[in-house]
Amino acid sequence: MSDKAASTLDKKSYGMIIPPNNLKKKVKITIVKDGTETEAIDNADAAMDAMGDKFKEWLEDEVSKFDKCRNDMCANPNAENMAALHIVAHDVKGQAQTMGFPLITLVSASLCKLIEVWNNVETFPLDLLNNHVDSIKVMLAQDIKEKDHPIGKKLTDKLINTVFDFADEIAAKKKADEAEQAD
Repeated sequence: MSDKAASTLDKKSYGMIIPPNNLKKKVKITIVKDGTETEAIDNADAAMDAMGDKFKEWLEDEVSKFDKCRNDMCANPNAENMAALHIVAHDVKGQAQTMGFPLITLVSASLCKLIEVWNNVETFPLDLLNNHVDSIKVMLAQDIKEKDHPIGKKLTDKLINTVFDFADEIAAKKKADEAEQAD
């Protein structure tokens, strides 16, 4: 920057516009000192536990959507089927943890990662897709919830490691292709 431009900047005054904070008007803040806040949390936990059976039913519905998307993708690997698969995988990833199935969240996240990094829909690894969906179905059917469950841990670790190996290979290939094009 030239000296003239710098001195012009120094002479101008600037103002900052700070938008009003209307949040305080919209949110009621309560301070409870008698321990009733823990009672509210306990009530919420009890309500979540009471809905546990419903959660499993909701998750079973999502897994049947997963199964349909998988079958569609295997029968006809195209961008539309891949997008539908990604939507269901993303939904399950977001819901399974809340519904008490953290390992299903991990497997769904792994499949989302695979879909996001894979370049060619026609060459999508259908066997790996099948492994993901089948693992989710097994975890749901066997009610595998704990992150340290031996079968669940084995399934998730293998799938996640495989997907990240693929992702690393794809990234390395992309970087090599970019370097080749730059030369």
